[in-house]
Amino acid sequence: MVSRGRAAKAVRALAPPGSTARLLVFVDSFPAEELAQWSIQDTDDDTLIFDYIAGRFEKDSKATSSAPGPAHRGGQQVGGGSSTSARDGQHPQGTAAGQHNQAALIPDTSAAYFRRVMAAQFPDSGSTSGGTGGLLGMRLRQFDLDQPLGALLPVSSAAQEAILHDSDLLNYVAVEPDGGSVRTFGQMVTNALMGWHDVQLASSETATSFKTQLLVDIPLSYALGRLGLHFRIDRNTADPSGATTKRLRPDFLCWIRNALLLKGEEKANESALQEASRELTSKMATSWRPGLLPGVSMPCMMAYAAAGNLMQFFAITESSGGGGVEAWPISELLDISRPLGRIKVVHHTLHIARLLAAYAPLAPPQLSIALGGMIQSKGLGGRLLGNVMLFGDFVQKRAFEYLGQPGVVLDFSTLVELYTATGRELCANLVRLHQGAIRMEGTTLVLHLEPVGLPLDAPPADEATLKEAIRGVLLGVAALHRAGFVHRDIRWRNVVRVPELRSSGSLSTYVLIDLEHAARADCAVDCREPDFRLGSWPSEDMLESGSGRYTPASDLCLVAHLMMCIPLSQSGQHLQQALAARQVPSAEAALQHEWLSLHAA
Repeated sequence: MVSRGRAAKAVRALAPPGSTARLLVFVDSFPAEELAQWSIQDTDDDTLIFDYIAGRFEKDSKATSSAPGPAHRGGQQVGGGSSTSARDGQHPQGTAAGQHNQAALIPDTSAAYFRRVMAAQFPDSGSTSGGTGGLLGMRLRQFDLDQPLGALLPVSSAAQEAILHDSDLLNYVAVEPDGGSVRTFGQMVTNALMGWHDVQLASSETATSFKTQLLVDIPLSYALGRLGLHFRIDRNTADPSGATTKRLRPDFLCWIRNALLLKGEEKANESALQEASRELTSKMATSWRPGLLPGVSMPCMMAYAAAGNLMQFFAITESSGGGGVEAWPISELLDISRPLGRIKVVHHTLHIARLLAAYAPLAPPQLSIALGGMIQSKGLGGRLLGNVMLFGDFVQKRAFEYLGQPGVVLDFSTLVELYTATGRELCANLVRLHQGAIRMEGTTLVLHLEPVGLPLDAPPADEATLKEAIRGVLLGVAALHRAGFVHRDIRWRNVVRVPELRSSGSLSTYVLIDLEHAARADCAVDCREPDFRLGSWPSEDMLESGSGRYTPASDLCLVAHLMMCIPLSQSGQHLQQALAARQVPSAEAALQHEWLSLHAA
């Protein structure tokens, strides 16, 4: 027998992109008593369990298309059988396989058909972006997604019965006979129109997610890929990122060049539609954190709210009174239990894809971190060490197996003491906890950190900027030393830049981050030992001679190493050499050096 949780774990581990929700819903449709009769067990490996589930799905779904469905892994069909004639390549002309072979001889013209669909002119939306239909300056009250595309959406003859029952579908689709040339695009649209009649769906957020993946994710991915855009789509899950992430992150996210331009909120029951709509303005309601790009115009964000079988699209923009955002409906309320409602969602999604494509050339290139996006940290051999995720006001950082990671000196209680002590310093150049959030979830360390800044893609390229950055780093080091700790991992990847827009111009505050490898300033451990030495250190010469202790002077040696990124003036060389030779008594003394004093003046 297999438990529902074990089956779901195997699906999440091995299901190909875009099919996880469908297979999870399939597993969820079986009562526990029937799962207990399956010929797999909790002790079986993921591959065996997944192949069994995929095979049952293929058998039960009664798929009419021979194209690979969601129960395929690595390009090979799993769990499904084939007849002898199919294996031999011999298909009678009257069979579906024979018809498919005939169709395969006709070139697939999906790409050309798709270009016609996407070629329509936008109605005037009040765009100020240099073209119609853009996301900048859109007058939302005048915009509606229910506008004709450049061509009707292609569907196969399998959709004819649905069209007979609702002739309004002919405003959106055109039947392409089986064996026609628009196979890829046509099958995608047909699947959306036909819906999930062959899958039993319970009322759950997983079921709603399954529906929106079919109607939004798949058409959107196809459209953005065909348009040649650099995009990323993700869905919120509670498992890897915890309850806070689930509560504060949208259920669906789509970024173009790290700008969050489309998101969705999904609920299990139709009664929760208003709640989903409200969350559109409370969760990540701007394309990026405004403070990261001062002076750059924020685009309008597209969004949808889905609850049970109800769905509606919105546009989110700054409120007319300022100081917040507001969401305006740009579609009618759609019933996706009906073919017409489903095909309208696909139609509207393709319109949104065109809006995203129109904005893509205007997306700010300097946006190096995506709001709601996750960045993974890996160690030697590709070992996953943790991840960070950007929220509006803080960064969530997770360090897996924290106490077992190389170079960690502080236990959890001492790390809490460190953040408490440095928080009292009120130093703008040193990372701090957001609302005191630090905890252990099993063996994983979880922190909420501020301020939010832009990672440095490279060291400063000129001496004036380098002075500004080194001054910020030394201010952070001085605060850390006053609190009784040393950093131990000072390098450019552990410095972020927080832009500021002032009357005197655009300036930046440089902030020292990543305190998880810190130690007490009087720590007596020999850091030449492998358990305490960090691979990022340039050498062991910065350690105290004889004892191998890491001291506050060792931190200043790492600051000296930062200064070696560009040629320096004579004054800068003097400070760099003095720091490297451990001749500067403290970070405060370094800040008084003429190289930095001239900068301050």
